Amino acid sequence: MSDGKLALVNEIAYNGDLIVGYIDGSGSATVSNHTDDAEVSDIVKVEETISSRNNDRAVDVVKKGGFDRGRTVGVVEAVFDETIAIRTENGLVEVNRPDETIEEGYTIAITPSQTFSQVLNEEPIEITPKPDIEVDAINLNLGSDNEDRQEETEQRSLFLPENIENVTFDDVIGLQDAKDRLTEAVSLPMEKPDKMAEFDLEGRFGILFYGPPGTGKTMMAKAAANEWGSSDSFFHIGGPEIVSKYYGESERQIRDVFEAAKQKAEEEDEPAVVFIDEIDSVVPRRDRADETERRIVAQFLSELDGLEDRGDIVVIGATNLVEVIDPAVRRPGRFDEEIEFSLPDSGERRDILKVHSQNMPVSSSVDFKNIAEQTRGWSGADLESIVKKAGLIAVKEDRPEVHHEDFMIALERFDEQREAKRQQTKEVRQQE
Repeated sequence: MSDGKLALVNEIAYNGDLIVGYIDGSGSATVSNHTDDAEVSDIVKVEETISSRNNDRAVDVVKKGGFDRGRTVGVVEAVFDETIAIRTENGLVEVNRPDETIEEGYTIAITPSQTFSQVLNEEPIEITPKPDIEVDAINLNLGSDNEDRQEETEQRSLFLPENIENVTFDDVIGLQDAKDRLTEAVSLPMEKPDKMAEFDLEGRFGILFYGPPGTGKTMMAKAAANEWGSSDSFFHIGGPEIVSKYYGESERQIRDVFEAAKQKAEEEDEPAVVFIDEIDSVVPRRDRADETERRIVAQFLSELDGLEDRGDIVVIGATNLVEVIDPAVRRPGRFDEEIEFSLPDSGERRDILKVHSQNMPVSSSVDFKNIAEQTRGWSGADLESIVKKAGLIAVKEDRPEVHHEDFMIALERFDEQREAKRQQTKEVRQQE
């Protein structure tokens, strides 16, 4: 049995009992107050009682006023020459060893930047068990049997290629400059390696797509992969799915992505394409990031720098917010090619509308040029949505074809939705 758990005093009941929330995240409880001076916001040590008829009891005030915001509480699991390993509710972390005496089993606080803050108690608190985590090649067996965590880790590690057989450059309306630059950056080096070597040129296998949402970045990545013969080796990864709350898990996920791509490239004898959508969530600017995010950025940079040793892999990152990406990611030798995806012009909007309508029965009354002129500033995704809305209106009215009137009604509804969203955003900002 644990010698005690740390809890934050949220409220004091009328009879003197303490209403607390446990630091380890295991919930809240009402406990008997056996301290001399516990107050709201204090951190107290809670002991379990033997009798189920009595509340657990708070026996000591560990810290008046609680912890500074953002600090984490943990138990020292191992003490090394220069560092200590600490078990927290989020897993195992390693911090520099302080000058003062630290022993295994101590309960300590660490700062958000993962540095030692203070010893809270020489006895351990109860921490929710986590699986074994390796620290500096030393495996600390913590006796955990957390099968749920292990199963989640295994599922997240299974990176499989996506089938993109039917997507080609012809499916991408406009964006000719992007197509040309992708050809120069990747296609030519693949097709003419000897000629590239003769001119002392190398391919650029790190590419960054940036621009507003819905401008075709994902479709372009799939089409490019097909052009490069990588239809069976396209890995589509959402940036947020790589980022994990568990210590060291995000870095491992990044390694697994690149290892899976390398293996697939070798099996298929064709280039593998790793497309990371919302890459800004993986590699934010380190001058604005916390320690965990900085570790993730460092791991990603390490993988980019090692691409030449991993076989034929092309990495494409996509973002709506290029300015928040760490500058080191955009240096030569990493993402060498940056391609902007702009909103379509009037002619491109007309073509996009036609493409998305080509499998619908459309009346000759539909004037796509007129609709394109009314949708300035719209993305390809917005235009696709309008076509679908117009089709639904025609179905509802039981018409044999989609009429121009259906598009006008769809436009009006879409404008109303956009205005409502703008108004909601404005109200939220005013409240802030």
